[in-house]
Amino acid sequence: MRILHCYNWKLNDIIPILEKVKEQGFDAIQINPIQPLKEDGLKEWWMSYQPIGFSIGNYFGTKEDLVKLCAEASKYDIKIFADVVINHMGAAIDDNFKPHPKVDPRLQKKEYWKNKVKVKDWKNRQDVIHNCIDLPGLNVYHKDVEDMIVVFLNELVDCGIMGFRFDAAKSIGLPSEGYRFWPNIIYRLKKYGLFLYGEVIFEEDIKIRDEYSMYMHLLGNYDCTNKNQMVKYIENHDTFLSDDKLGYSKNWPSKLIVDEYCNLIKYYENTLFYVRPFDDSWQSEKIKKSQIKEKSKIMSLKK
Repeated sequence: MRILHCYNWKLNDIIPILEKVKEQGFDAIQINPIQPLKEDGLKEWWMSYQPIGFSIGNYFGTKEDLVKLCAEASKYDIKIFADVVINHMGAAIDDNFKPHPKVDPRLQKKEYWKNKVKVKDWKNRQDVIHNCIDLPGLNVYHKDVEDMIVVFLNELVDCGIMGFRFDAAKSIGLPSEGYRFWPNIIYRLKKYGLFLYGEVIFEEDIKIRDEYSMYMHLLGNYDCTNKNQMVKYIENHDTFLSDDKLGYSKNWPSKLIVDEYCNLIKYYENTLFYVRPFDDSWQSEKIKKSQIKEKSKIMSLKK
């Protein structure tokens, strides 16, 4: 699966590039989180990850826009994958661990939230799965919260979404840790065969990575045992846009990203290419030739 990440693109602006996306050898497009946000407009790039509920429609497009995009993409045999934020909600202005006043009233019960404590030790799984990442964390282990998430995901499936990128998947516990959230979610999705991948970055424990890979592909910098369960990237929106140490690729030239990506696809079946703002390097002839070449190899091996 070759995924083009159109981060912070309006849905209607993606439709005109669908033919080119296909020509370049991409199989899918990852769109922005489409949940309502705590602020209107695009004031900060990271605001897309501070939703206020589980419904469809925000600055980037309406539910109707999403249905149209999915329908148009299907004509080119391109899948649309939704980036979904299910681990947390937008924070109040005066308290990072307090839900914003605009958060859906259905989520206001105290038992629907994680401990109002920031994760201190990312190697301590109990800390990671029970505490917060500088934003109010949802207690996804509560049946009511799980139900709301399932309804939301299935509404996206009804719109034509063919896969999901789960933001902060690493912050949600696994069956070995006493939580069946992930198998429950997958079992309750309406459609079989959706492409699922979760953000599991900087996880050093191979056992943890392998357990996540039982339920989804992993979007991360460390591989699990089965490389085919990985979604690999050279750069993503965090590494390019972040101002802290996570933003390590912002000064890399576009040519380097293209060259490294074309090398990456030789070794991994599933990859993601992030479209930088005002940068059309994803349309390079090198990417087109490389992806078509690698697809031909895969098809030959399957015959």
